[in-house]
Amino acid sequence: MSQSQSHAHRSSISQHSRSVSHFINDADELTDVELIRQVNDLKHQVKILTLENEIFERTIIRLEPALMHGIQQALDYANKLQSNSSLTVGSFVKSQTSRIGVLESLMSPSRMLTSPSRVSTRRVDSSGKLGGTVIFGTGPRINVLERSELVSAEMEILISNLERARYKASKQHALLKAQLEEIGVRVNDIEKASGSFNAQVLIEGWDKIAQRIPAEIWIRFMTEWMKIADSQIGKLRLRTSTLNTQFSKLKGQIKIKAELSESLRAIDFDKLKIENNECIEIIEKKLQQLGELKKMTGDANLNLAIHKKAMMEQNTYLTNIMNSIKTKEKLTAELDKERDRIQVQADILDQKLEEVKKIRQAYEVPDIMDYVCVKSEVTDLKHGIKLLENRLHIQQIALSSLNKKLHLMYVKT
Repeated sequence: MSQSQSHAHRSSISQHSRSVSHFINDADELTDVELIRQVNDLKHQVKILTLENEIFERTIIRLEPALMHGIQQALDYANKLQSNSSLTVGSFVKSQTSRIGVLESLMSPSRMLTSPSRVSTRRVDSSGKLGGTVIFGTGPRINVLERSELVSAEMEILISNLERARYKASKQHALLKAQLEEIGVRVNDIEKASGSFNAQVLIEGWDKIAQRIPAEIWIRFMTEWMKIADSQIGKLRLRTSTLNTQFSKLKGQIKIKAELSESLRAIDFDKLKIENNECIEIIEKKLQQLGELKKMTGDANLNLAIHKKAMMEQNTYLTNIMNSIKTKEKLTAELDKERDRIQVQADILDQKLEEVKKIRQAYEVPDIMDYVCVKSEVTDLKHGIKLLENRLHIQQIALSSLNKKLHLMYVKT
């Protein structure tokens, strides 16, 4: 530590002590808000000093535990002072400052090799009064950079301890988990064996006539159970042997890698670096070729998409043509059927036409007087039919009236 840094640190401590003394002298002149703010600042400084003390104590214990004897005497002395007298805020801050000064003086490079006997204190007499002041050795103080280095070292140690504890906890957790799984498997096997024993021996094997369980059933159940257990043991042995083989193989690989790591030299790393550079160049060339291939593939895909689109259009046009052909074929078949029907009708009409022609050729027009006579006879016959229908209707009415009268006479009688 340089002389300028130690001087700056001492000046900061002296300024802090002067500010504290000034705060004690002017405490009566402060308002409540300012007093609360000052108290909170002092509490915050006390917390910071407490953390620094913890870091320094851990560092001293880790590097030179013998130096903690004097520190322990100073702490005991401060505890006695705190328990035997009511100190003010300024004296408490001064005691914390003196404690930090002790730790810093002990943690300085010039004091790390000193003996605890050099740290001298004055005893407290039996009445509990202060018998004197604490006198510590002087030396260079610890600056901010050294404090940060101490904090970083302690943090690294705590992180390594935490990682080690976490690793041990994970191993213990895995072991406990495996034990729980093993216990669960055993419980399931015991429950299955107990259930099968109760079902096959106690329930199904009970002889109602003899009121007992025959020995044959018991022996057969035990024999089958032993066979099943032997088969399971064989499977487990095979699995265990496989796992042992894999474990020995992995152990050999780890050993070979450790031997290779021990036999490696700087030239091997240089060689590996050169090979890696060559491989990187080859990979870059391959990547360039891959980029060109991707570009070619993109062009080919574009052409393929264009031709595929054209082919799809051609296929659509062909499908429409095929559908129209099928439609036209169906229409042609229907037209052929309709032509056949029309041809048949035309043949029938030709026959009828021929018959009509024959009838027309053979037909002779009758005389007009004969037609008039026939027409008058037809008119007379229609008039006679009309008269007969009227007479029939009248007779039906008379018959219905007679039936009603007969019905009434039958009802009265």
